Amino acid sequence: MTECSMNYFSDADKLRAEFDGRVAGYLYTNYPLKKISWFRVGGSAELLFKPKDLTDLKKFMHIKPSDVPVTILGGASNTLIRDHGIPGVVIVLDRAFNYIKQTAVDAIECGAAVPSKKISNFALKNNFGGLSFLNTIPGTFGGAVKMNSGAYGAEVADILISAKFIDHKGNEFESDLSEICYSYRSSNISDDMICISATIRGSIANRDDIIQEINRYKKHRDSSQPIKERTGGSTFKNPTNIKAWELIRDAGCSGLSSGDAVISRLHTNFIINKGNATAHDIELLGEKIKKRVKEKTGIDLDWEIRRIGVGPKVEL
Repeated sequence: MTECSMNYFSDADKLRAEFDGRVAGYLYTNYPLKKISWFRVGGSAELLFKPKDLTDLKKFMHIKPSDVPVTILGGASNTLIRDHGIPGVVIVLDRAFNYIKQTAVDAIECGAAVPSKKISNFALKNNFGGLSFLNTIPGTFGGAVKMNSGAYGAEVADILISAKFIDHKGNEFESDLSEICYSYRSSNISDDMICISATIRGSIANRDDIIQEINRYKKHRDSSQPIKERTGGSTFKNPTNIKAWELIRDAGCSGLSSGDAVISRLHTNFIINKGNATAHDIELLGEKIKKRVKEKTGIDLDWEIRRIGVGPKVEL
């Protein structure tokens, strides 16, 4: 949805009344999503729900009217929330889904609301190797499972054993890795499936080796990415056998901007909100980059940043 129309929205108070007294979690009407957006842009959620626990989430999904859309937000790190907000219900998993526990000698179960970095720190504490790349991935692990997040030659598909989900009717089910079709920064997990937890595999490793690996990754990230800026991470996926940032650089995009949305000088595949950019500014700049790269190289860049909600039409 990109055009703004009040027809996308119902009455927020009326929508909340559907759930008041029937669920135990927090309900917020017209919640300003820029508070949690890494870009610090975007409109409001018509209704935001933070379930108390898994039972509460299941009940909410079971009683939710079928015509009310649901959007899942994790850490909102690799996400652009459009300026006129998100109609229906936005679900944010909270404390009950923020846990890590070791379930076997080589396995960890992680709640979907756990920051990926926290998993890496747990792995270090318990001498688990193979998970250091998670230290550099922003956001929560539920989103990482859905988009197959990765860095430094590793990705979620390499470590996942299984994941648990809630469907649009509140039913819980588990999928093994073999049942999930992963590809580069994507999966076949549908948008109406809510990841609630995942079990991942590590390997016993030397603590000093893990520390060195984490420090190497962090040093490279800190020197090559604008981690202290308002950004959503990598804007575009890397095409096969080439880096998106190289295409953007070679296409002469470095000076492009849209309002306060600018291309990072440190990494050309990062868009930054340098002050008062809107989501429209950021999306428009992204489309300018795509157009320039296509004209110069013939290659179509695909957005890696998830763009959600309602906003003005983007026209070049």
